[in-house]
Amino acid sequence: MPVHLLWFIILGCFWGLTPSFYKLMGEAGLPISHIIVYTGVIVGAALGIVPLLKGRFTLSREVLFYGLGCAALLNVPFGMSLYFSRQVPATEYALIVSTAPFWNYLLALATRREIANRRRLLALMAGFASSAVIIMSGGAQVEGGLSWWLISAFSVPIVYSAYNWFAGAYWPKNADIMMVGAAESVFSGLLAIPFMLVLAPPWNDAAPPLFAYWTALAASILWIIERIAFFTLIREKGAVYTIQAVYVSTPAAVLWAILIFGKPANPWIWLSLAILMLALWLNNSQRRVAL
Repeated sequence: MPVHLLWFIILGCFWGLTPSFYKLMGEAGLPISHIIVYTGVIVGAALGIVPLLKGRFTLSREVLFYGLGCAALLNVPFGMSLYFSRQVPATEYALIVSTAPFWNYLLALATRREIANRRRLLALMAGFASSAVIIMSGGAQVEGGLSWWLISAFSVPIVYSAYNWFAGAYWPKNADIMMVGAAESVFSGLLAIPFMLVLAPPWNDAAPPLFAYWTALAASILWIIERIAFFTLIREKGAVYTIQAVYVSTPAAVLWAILIFGKPANPWIWLSLAILMLALWLNNSQRRVAL
């Protein structure tokens, strides 16, 4: 198995577990700003330890610029994703996020980083159709039907496309993956500190109990591996290919949500997942073409 395909599967599996962790952190009462600050610092520190121990800890101007840009563009959709995951069922939210490759491809075409390709377009259409099946079939009626929350959640993958485009377009040459991941994660946490102090200061009487923070610690451990996989694929395969890992994460997320939250698995969900598998095959049978 090629290394990039292995990272692709790992990334998709970890993305699949993320919506359930979002839900768990919401149920634990952990404020969104706390999640971004603590996970960013923990993940950044963990990733920075590796190059530090190997004597390769170098923060160039390019890495700092890239990390700051990624962090600024990441925090907005990341915060939105945490918020919407508390309003939309985990299974439906995971399928909405599966439209992300469609928006990323449109942006890549508009900026001329990709050229139109029939097989890739079919893959994107199949991925989009899988989300339409689950929502229009009535599968989203488990917790209230086709709500404005459900419709508004589509803004998350659209906004994420700007972050993915920047991550692919401005990768610093000869940069160490660990250093890049550390810079982005630390900046992400630091940028969220003012929001935490204003919206949910730790000394507030309404602050969650200490045990609620275990979800953030567990998520940080997962996201350390996720960041390594993400930046490895961004560097070697580009943003449009990397975001296709959503096609692995969606069935993984549905299965995790069923396992963790006891959600019912109706036939429409399985049909949607079957269409997603077709999208996965179409995408991975076509080599990326960049201008």
